[in-house]
Amino acid sequence: GVIQVTELNAAIMSRLGTVTALTSNLAYLKNGGTAPAIIDGQAPEGQTYPYVVFSLQGGGDLNDNPHRTKSLVLFIRAYSTHSLKQAGSIDAVIDTALHLVPFSNVTGWTNTWLARESDLETVENPPTGTQVFMRGGLYRNRITK
Repeated sequence: GVIQVTELNAAIMSRLGTVTALTSNLAYLKNGGTAPAIIDGQAPEGQTYPYVVFSLQGGGDLNDNPHRTKSLVLFIRAYSTHSLKQAGSIDAVIDTALHLVPFSNVTGWTNTWLARESDLETVENPPTGTQVFMRGGLYRNRITK
């Protein structure tokens, strides 16, 4: 009954990896060569910008019907050292690809809802002196077994 994070990750990678408007604007994965930088969890040290990171932030069982239903929160965001505008443009493409477009390929589960709930934005000033801009969102993903 517990969703395997790898199954959900595969659905996210499959969806975002096929959006040309997204992949054509990303650097390549540091250790993957020709794959666009869409990363689960945390970018590797020295990853070239811009890139996208996604992660499961929380959630769990709803317990509101006899079926196993989970409500999960995903944090999906774009990072850029160029500008907040560039990070925002990438985030807009992600939003178009995900908001109100449920996954159909989470093994063993039916996705009943996928919607953006919150917008997030930060500007970081790491010791390197190069500002890092992030724009993204929290997405609610409801799935049923």
